[in-house]
Amino acid sequence: MAKKKSASRADAVREAAEQAFRAQIPRERISELLDELGHTAGRLRGAVDELRPASEAELKSLRGEVRALAARVEALEKAKPASRRKSSAAAAKQSAAKPRRSRAARPPDAAS
Repeated sequence: MAKKKSASRADAVREAAEQAFRAQIPRERISELLDELGHTAGRLRGAVDELRPASEAELKSLRGEVRALAARVEALEKAKPASRRKSSAAAAKQSAAKPRRSRAARPPDAAS
């Protein structure tokens, strides 16, 4: 009994396959089960690959990308104050040129 508990997964799969043959399961069904087992193993392998930590090469690549993005952001931030000054000066001129009307000076709406 102790031997059965210590059986490996491969032994368990082998035993299940033998039971399937003994039960005279049609070959098509066995083939379907084996295909399903293969697909499940592939999905499991993909899931494990996603969970593994990044390699040194991947980290190096990501660091380079972060440095490049930081340089782009810095360049945009340097260009931003100059464009703000121009746009804020233009906005100030436009608002000074427009006559302001108060709400009290508006005629009442016909729909009210």
